[in-house]
Amino acid sequence: MSYLNNREPGETPDGAPRSDGRERQSVLAQELGQAPRSVTQSVEALEREGLVERTADPHDGRSKLVRLTPEGAKALAAGTAAGEQVSREVFGPMGAEQLGNLDQLLAALRAGLSGGA
Repeated sequence: MSYLNNREPGETPDGAPRSDGRERQSVLAQELGQAPRSVTQSVEALEREGLVERTADPHDGRSKLVRLTPEGAKALAAGTAAGEQVSREVFGPMGAEQLGNLDQLLAALRAGLSGGA
């Protein structure tokens, strides 16, 4: 549970489940580690392409809710499948020990980059 206010993805501010796949733009920005304005620009571009739709949040008139369109869901599925295929091609030949070593090295790099060695 890493969303704002200890909410699960797709929950309303009062914690009730949101069953329609919508999420606040501000939550997307926080989860992506991006400035809200940057996410707004990206979401607007995706909306122009017909991949997402934005609606007003009925619980907070200042916020926008974002949801994938059917076309966006298809694009996401295709991108996910392509990414998984590339991962299999790149990491498939590695054994468990090599993958474990790589994981340790990447963790050390992340810690070094974030200042938490």
